[in-house]
Amino acid sequence: MKFLNFQFLIIVILISLTANVIAVKDAVCSLPDSADGDGKIACVAYIPSWTYRSATNECIQFIYGGCGGNKNRFRTQEDCENKCKE
Repeated sequence: MKFLNFQFLIIVILISLTANVIAVKDAVCSLPDSADGDGKIACVAYIPSWTYRSATNECIQFIYGGCGGNKNRFRTQEDCENKCKE
C-alpha cells in the first residue's frame, strides 16, 4: 500500500512539473515585465519596446531607457507575441 501511495505522489509531482513547463513558452516570458523599469529610470535613451505581462497574457508597449531591465523586452509586438503569448 505504501508503494502505491509513493507511486501516486511521484505521478502527481511529474504532472505538475510538466504543466508548469508547458504553460510558459519561453523562460524569458516568466520574467517580470519590463514596463516600469523597477520604478527607476537609469538611462535616457528613447527606445520603443514591447514586454510580455503574464498576468494578463498580453504584450504591452513601453519606452526602454537603454540600460537595466531584463530580457523580457522585444523590438516588436509580433516578436513578443510569437515568443510568449499563449
